[in-house]
Amino acid sequence: MNKNLLIKYTALSVLAVGTILIGLAVPADAQRKTPARPAQKPAVMPSAILNNEDTLTMIRRKGRLDVGVSLFLPWTMNDKDGNLMGFEVEVAKKLAEDIGVDLKLHPVGFVESLADLTTKRFDIVATGLYATPGRALTVNFSEPYSESRIEVIASRDVMKGEDDMEDFNKAEVTFGVVKGTAYAGFHDIHFSKSKLQLFDDEPALLSALTEGKISAAIVSSPTSEFMAKHSDKKVYRPFGNPLGRLGESFAIRKGDVDFLNFLNTWIRYYEQTGWLKKERSYWFDDTEWKDKL
Repeated sequence: MNKNLLIKYTALSVLAVGTILIGLAVPADAQRKTPARPAQKPAVMPSAILNNEDTLTMIRRKGRLDVGVSLFLPWTMNDKDGNLMGFEVEVAKKLAEDIGVDLKLHPVGFVESLADLTTKRFDIVATGLYATPGRALTVNFSEPYSESRIEVIASRDVMKGEDDMEDFNKAEVTFGVVKGTAYAGFHDIHFSKSKLQLFDDEPALLSALTEGKISAAIVSSPTSEFMAKHSDKKVYRPFGNPLGRLGESFAIRKGDVDFLNFLNTWIRYYEQTGWLKKERSYWFDDTEWKDKL
């Protein structure tokens, strides 16, 4: 290599090293063409999600299934000794047995049942609940495990045996329904000209009907059949056809997919084995149990 070329090569090397050293000496922020991004905060899960327990796991851990029930014949009733009996009681017993835990029933007014469910007073509501759009805004419903006809029963003293729907759709007629039930909707559709009186529970409603304090009541089967047979002819069924049919479901808190899947599996299994059909037949198609009341 000739002397002049060596001198040029050395000069270029010194210049390059100097440039690198100068670049290292410049503050890091000055080297960036764009401002630094602020540090990202770790994602925080909403408290509602963090606090959402798996209900099925919680039930098994505490060793008890807490079920909210309301008094509706023959879903849940008091026997002669004050103990609870009925279709929902047997369903709740079977459900607790299959989960492998004890059972505690919580009698509650129908209106309060869903509110008490959301505040975790109990794990599930089993009280002949019909799944409606309004209720589905606050709770989740299982698949139906039973179905009922919605019917009118009337006071013979007040309605004098009338059997035409138009005779019931008059201002002087007073219907009764249990507060918070879907029956008020049937009243508004079919008997909008008549008055509507709300009752806290079904025993109070049926008592008012048999005493002639109201003209008629909207109930589900087999309450309608039972009252027509066992009210000393004070109550009768005026119409041959039901106003409609609705399926009954379990209600659980929102967001609990695992528990909902379990309940639907449980319902399908006992539909297929015939256990639910057998229980429905005993409580809904017969009144042999009435002697226990």
